Amino acid sequence: MPPKLDPIRRFKCTYDDCDMSFDTEKAMKSHKKHSDEHDYCHKCDEDFDSYEEYAHHKITRPEEHGKACRVCGDEFKSESGLRRHIEKSHSVDQKLTCIGCQETFYRACLFIEHLEFGHCPVISASQFHGHIIHKQLITEYLKNGTALERFKQKTSKYEAAIDNEQEGGIELEGPLGEDEEIEEVKFEALKPATPPDSPLPSTFAGPYPPLPSFRNVSDDCSEVASTVGAMSLGDASECSTVVGSPVAATYRASSTYSNSIRGNSSTQITSGHGSSTTSTNRQLKVWGNRNEKSASKILFPDAKPTPAPSEFSIAAHDEAMKQSHGPNIMRTRFWDPESSDWNPEPFFDAVICKYNCPFICEQTFGASSDLIQHIHGDHRATRMQCPTCLKYFKSATALMSHCESRGAKCQIAKANDFGTFLDRLSGGFLGVEEMVRPDHRNNPAVMLQNPATGQVQRYQPPVASYLQYTVTKPPDWKEPTVQTTVIGGPPKEKMFSPW
Repeated sequence: MPPKLDPIRRFKCTYDDCDMSFDTEKAMKSHKKHSDEHDYCHKCDEDFDSYEEYAHHKITRPEEHGKACRVCGDEFKSESGLRRHIEKSHSVDQKLTCIGCQETFYRACLFIEHLEFGHCPVISASQFHGHIIHKQLITEYLKNGTALERFKQKTSKYEAAIDNEQEGGIELEGPLGEDEEIEEVKFEALKPATPPDSPLPSTFAGPYPPLPSFRNVSDDCSEVASTVGAMSLGDASECSTVVGSPVAATYRASSTYSNSIRGNSSTQITSGHGSSTTSTNRQLKVWGNRNEKSASKILFPDAKPTPAPSEFSIAAHDEAMKQSHGPNIMRTRFWDPESSDWNPEPFFDAVICKYNCPFICEQTFGASSDLIQHIHGDHRATRMQCPTCLKYFKSATALMSHCESRGAKCQIAKANDFGTFLDRLSGGFLGVEEMVRPDHRNNPAVMLQNPATGQVQRYQPPVASYLQYTVTKPPDWKEPTVQTTVIGGPPKEKMFSPW
């Protein structure tokens, strides 16, 4: 028997993909309003093909829908109620990657829990607490001038005892340090191997030959000198040259010799000692280019070019500053026994032979082991307090979860200095920045008519923001080193040890 079909009623659903029909229009609208498959606005009696179009319609109709949520469509009477709803119900997932083990977290409290309770194989729990104490110590020193001056006094005695001078006196020991008269030591002066009065060898006899580049210049100078030498100066006579004089003969010989050199490309000159030299018209320049080669290439063929300066090294700069001004408390934790920078010597007072506490504490200890025990026992964070609601928490994870909840009673996350507080809370591992939500970045404006004035005005839907947390590196952070398996030993997993 074929199934019995229901007859089509008077009012069919306005959606094409829906075959339901109803006897009254009210029943049909109620069907579209309560159906999860239809995006229908019962206040404006409009159908939409997608939820995005329906949500855009609601946020651009404030008279009918008030302040509507773009995510779920809930309507609110005020912008503050809408923002509070978005913060509590539609939080944006974070993407926080641990700088130690590269594990990713979607909440800041989960990332802090990962570091605080020793879940990270690279950053230990004691190191994380050391970074937190370091931030608190720096904060106390910066806000209190007397505490910083006292810290400088504790370390100045150690710095004054270090002698960094490259030059200085020496202590004389033995017979030189006694008051007895020192006898005069007689010794003969050293003499050169060759006596200064000995004659030069035959190879060095005579004047040196002129340089090729200055031979023509010397010839011109000889012509001028010869002419000046042949001139006679007198009161009643003009300058003249005596015919047949040796000066005139010298001038003619030098002129003929000079012209012959200019006319010929190469002339061989024989000296009085039988040696011959060859002169040319080519002007050889020692510092000029030769065969497209610079003078430095010819003079120093094996020289290597100076390497380009390397990048500025922060570590090298810190080491130089440490040698000049001592350890930098902003970048090193030399006061922390759990750090590789631990050095109790700067706090040692040589006058009383005791160690001063590096914190705002006036206790002294006779041994460094007692100082370490004191720091571990009295200067470790046992609980933390919210500066806004003054509530105490047993761990940094609980306080971070309190900040992320953004409840009605505590507004710590909305404070202007929340970024500074977060830096101290996380030990420098977290930063924060307020940004516009990704689903609110596309915020088109519409023109709507104001019912009170009747004028068309520009309307901009409200925009919600959120706190974007980022993973940062503390100032004293050191990159971890990978320890590989020893050859021939038992297989071991790779361990990371930055300290």
